[in-house]
Amino acid sequence: MPESWKRALPLLSVLMVVLTLAGDRLRPLSDPADPDPDLAHHHDDHSPHGDALDQAFSQAPDPGALPADPEKERRMGIFHYNEGNQILRKGDWKEAVRNYKMALHHDQTLSAVYVNMSSAYLQGQQYEEALKTLEVLKTLTPDHPNLYYNLACYYSLTHQETESLAALKRSLKLGYSVRGDVHTDSDLANLRQTEEFKQWVKTL
Repeated sequence: MPESWKRALPLLSVLMVVLTLAGDRLRPLSDPADPDPDLAHHHDDHSPHGDALDQAFSQAPDPGALPADPEKERRMGIFHYNEGNQILRKGDWKEAVRNYKMALHHDQTLSAVYVNMSSAYLQGQQYEEALKTLEVLKTLTPDHPNLYYNLACYYSLTHQETESLAALKRSLKLGYSVRGDVHTDSDLANLRQTEEFKQWVKTL
């Protein structure tokens, strides 16, 4: 090896170390708060009640993870909430629930998510899950009018008409605004057959 090359070896070694460190710093980092883009559109045949997202809630956070950005988390929650709403309108309640769970994974304070997730469960006749969701909402916002309206729907669908009417009355008292639903919502069909409802509705 020529003598000039031997003298250059230490310099080349230093240069290689610098380039390696620079490469590490410039490599883009994945954001653990961003969901898998395929997850929101993934379809499967099993019920979402015990899926991996449920398990994620029970896992301890990584102590080495960077602190989450609350505003970014809220935006991601709203994004998945809106995705769930669009999917629910198409009748795919399972995929809607998956998106609502993703929304809550990012921000568990979004009360509208619990309302619409309970609606999705009612659409899928998953009455126990709908009730559990509404019970969580009750701990967050106990005077939410949509909470009691969906409870009225739940009780009507499960043939608990007395409880349904009580919840419906409270919903309207708290300001539920779409009063036409009282007369047209198919979830309240069982309630509308009762004499108690027929007498009460005359007072509206």
